Amino acid sequence: MKKREPNIKREITLRVNLLYVLFLLLGGCIFGRILWLQYGPHGDELREDAENRAFFMERIDGKRGDILSAEGELLSTSIMMYYLGIDFGVDSLTTARFRAGVDGLADSLSRMFGDRSKAGYKAMLEAGFNRPRKGYRRLNPRLISYAELQRARTFPLLSLAPGYGGLSTERVYSRQNPYGSMALRTLGATEATYDTLSVPSRDTVNRRIQRMLTERGRYGLEYSFNEHLKGKAGWQMMQRQTASFSTPVESPLNVATTDGRSVVTTLDMDFQDVASSMLTRQLLLHGAMRGTVVLMEVESGDIKAIANLERVGDNVYERLNYAIAGRYEPGSTFKLASLLALLDDGMTLDSPVEVGNGVMPLPGGRSIRDDHTPESPVLTLKRVFETSSNVGFSRAVENRFKAAGREKEFVDYLVGLGFGDPMGTGVVGEAAPILHRPTAEERRSGDWHGNSAVYLAHGYGLEVSPLHTLALYNAVANGGNMVKPRLVSELRGDDLAQPRTFPTEVINPAIASPRTIAALAESLAGVVDEGTATVLRNPYYKVAAKTGTAQQGHYGGGLGQEYLATMVGYFPADRPRYSCIVSIWTRRGSWSDTYYGSTLAGPVFKAIADRVYVTRWDLQPDAAGVNPRIDTPPRIKGGPERDVHRVAGELGIRTAGRARRRDWVTTSPGTDSTTIAVARIDNAEGQVPQVVGMGLKDALWAIESRGLHASFTGRGRVEAQHPGAGESVRPGATVTITLK
Repeated sequence: MKKREPNIKREITLRVNLLYVLFLLLGGCIFGRILWLQYGPHGDELREDAENRAFFMERIDGKRGDILSAEGELLSTSIMMYYLGIDFGVDSLTTARFRAGVDGLADSLSRMFGDRSKAGYKAMLEAGFNRPRKGYRRLNPRLISYAELQRARTFPLLSLAPGYGGLSTERVYSRQNPYGSMALRTLGATEATYDTLSVPSRDTVNRRIQRMLTERGRYGLEYSFNEHLKGKAGWQMMQRQTASFSTPVESPLNVATTDGRSVVTTLDMDFQDVASSMLTRQLLLHGAMRGTVVLMEVESGDIKAIANLERVGDNVYERLNYAIAGRYEPGSTFKLASLLALLDDGMTLDSPVEVGNGVMPLPGGRSIRDDHTPESPVLTLKRVFETSSNVGFSRAVENRFKAAGREKEFVDYLVGLGFGDPMGTGVVGEAAPILHRPTAEERRSGDWHGNSAVYLAHGYGLEVSPLHTLALYNAVANGGNMVKPRLVSELRGDDLAQPRTFPTEVINPAIASPRTIAALAESLAGVVDEGTATVLRNPYYKVAAKTGTAQQGHYGGGLGQEYLATMVGYFPADRPRYSCIVSIWTRRGSWSDTYYGSTLAGPVFKAIADRVYVTRWDLQPDAAGVNPRIDTPPRIKGGPERDVHRVAGELGIRTAGRARRRDWVTTSPGTDSTTIAVARIDNAEGQVPQVVGMGLKDALWAIESRGLHASFTGRGRVEAQHPGAGESVRPGATVTITLK
């Protein structure tokens, strides 16, 4: 029987048909499943979930408002910064592409950040790429600028188009302080701004110091005005294109952001600079621990400078706001309050006060002592103040108040001077004074005892902030009108029709009668002329001030004793414009050669007063009531015509002459005091341009843009040039310019 050959064609056809039927059935099942998912009982829910995976709402934070000086200079601002990252999960980042570019990327990152070697970055990249669940990884914890981001876009693996390469970024607003650590504690921080706070590297020594400078917490203007500064966040609908790349889309659900308002302070950065630099110098020169300076405008209460510095080794930094949040026994500077109480109680500056040999025994074996032997056993009240006699004030208060059973009246009087409540500056963390009172409860607790009044008379037994002390002296300078110290003058914002202002607030319109205020002013001037503050005497202007040297903590004296050295007063004494307090904490020892208010705090006060005096023309006696305008032809440096025109317009000066907007011009005095003449500079190629009358920057640009080199001497405007304008020179020749 013949063997039957298999029908291969038939078997192949059968198998193909079978596969076709199977695929058809599979496709039908899939199609049916799709219909079930789309229109089944859970279809709506699943469609919504799919849409949420493709579309999502992203929170967009508004730009935080700026903090500005009184002149509009940026003290704290937010700029867009980026965290650089890579998404290992994108499909385009294949193993072959990763292997080809990982060495170059590691080398580029090492060069940019400098925190680890090329091998270290390569190991980090390989670990991230080889993880089972690939995804986003931040490449460095440091924020980078937009310019650095553009540089990073040229790195291997990061240079592909967005969404198709590994590059991924996180955008954040970084808080920047252009003036470094100057007034840093007053500007403050919030927990939200802490992580992105950037202090210029020149102000940092190591990470420990950096953490100290930007100590996490809530303080200063950043926190106190946070609700105004932070603005309102918005929402933007985004469509996910790839795992790491999304694009914004229009949606009725989008909510626009509102940028934060700007806070305008009363600070003058010129004064702030001298306050910080002189306090720094004094702390380092005398080995002191820390110090604070506040400069205030008498009439308005505007704080023009506030420095709070602490010495750490051989460096000085802003750490705590001692001026506002500190609370200390003031010592002799408090004698002004005691003098005011005594004068209002009937004593005069000529009233005799017994000081004996400068020692006043107290019950319990203690005593009050003067730092020096009195000139006489009996001094006038004015001389007691000028020589800062502890015994004199203690005896005067004892005789007028304690012996008469009127201790409560004395304390109540001090409370009425503002020593019972916080100053109310609006800055969070302000210290409230501690002033004990002769109540039954405080007598039982021991907070008030038999010697409390006499200690209080010369500045012990209470704790106040330096700002409280300054406010009292400022009130004397202001004719008895005590105003609240003001650190913020206004708020600005796009959501405000006009800036919201904070006017000067009066705490007490008359702390004493005009006659008493005049007596206080005379006494303060006497301290500088004939008392403990003679370091402030100068031939140009008069100062009224008081010194203070207060023991802190235990009162044993000797090596290791801490002191608070203070100088507080106002100037010019005959027409007060500014008040100032300088307080420096030191520890007596071989490393600190002085601890007195006159020698430690006095030089800082004098340097600040001198700087203010020479930079304010209206403080000069010869300039009082004189119009500072000089009726001579105005002068503006030459340069681009549009810049000259803009400057002239802002100054209210008319321009005369012919020039097009793109021309460079030279300027000369016009026909009157409100006009300048402009002339077009027209030089052919190969000729030296006309730069006489220009500023240095414009002159250098004009010369070098012609392919020439420039050398210069002097400063100001260009007065002469060689070769002269229009002369023919070879490319690369040098043009010498003289400025004056």
